[in-house]
Amino acid sequence: MADNDLEDSFRRAGIRWARRLVDEYAFGLEGIPEMVRVRFYQGVGQAWFETEQSHYLQAPGMKTPAVSETQRYRTVREALEDVLRHFTEGYGAAVQAGHRPDVSWLMPNRDFV
Repeated sequence: MADNDLEDSFRRAGIRWARRLVDEYAFGLEGIPEMVRVRFYQGVGQAWFETEQSHYLQAPGMKTPAVSETQRYRTVREALEDVLRHFTEGYGAAVQAGHRPDVSWLMPNRDFV
């Protein structure tokens, strides 16, 4: 069955926000013994991508966890760069301020299963 045939299957009453898993990556932050996983989805029959991540960063000095304002991206690379930027900027600022990395900096995403 071709991908277009599968995409057509979602065009029926009551079905909304269909998306497919494109890729998943995991990475760690130096000094924090917990892996962060990021999933990339593409809207079925669409040209946009979304992400889900296992954790958000809230390092010392950050009032709230780092969450992207962008909901949809043109490419997986654009999405990945945005996610990694949020982690590395907050992490770098906290380390620069003299804080030692700690697992408590990672806030689990309860919706990531």
